[in-house]
Amino acid sequence: MSMRTILLFVVTLLLLACAGQEPAMIRVEGAWIPEIPPLIAVTAGWMVLHNDGDMPKYLIGAFSPNAENIDIHQSVVVNDTARMVLQEVLEVPPHGSLVFSNETGYHLMLYKSRGMHADARIPIRKV
Repeated sequence: MSMRTILLFVVTLLLLACAGQEPAMIRVEGAWIPEIPPLIAVTAGWMVLHNDGDMPKYLIGAFSPNAENIDIHQSVVVNDTARMVLQEVLEVPPHGSLVFSNETGYHLMLYKSRGMHADARIPIRKV
């Protein structure tokens, strides 16, 4: 099956601030997941998070009604062996970005996912 992409429209992906009452000035850009065959229930998601605020923001988890569980991982290669490392918290620096891509290795892992078809809109929000 060829890898077609489906748009992952992030209805809400809120991040928690380190301190203060500053609003969560987070923008999501280029969010997507690959379409998966019907019998596969695990997939990954990528995006870029932009922090337009003056304080760092922290991604600590995500939820979607279209997945039983979502983890935040980074793919790494150690001694020629690829593996995924669970990330408990990721910082989005002030006036900076956090890139989820093959280059950085960061991605969301959606387990027991459903409704992942071309042009689907999958809501994801903070835990």
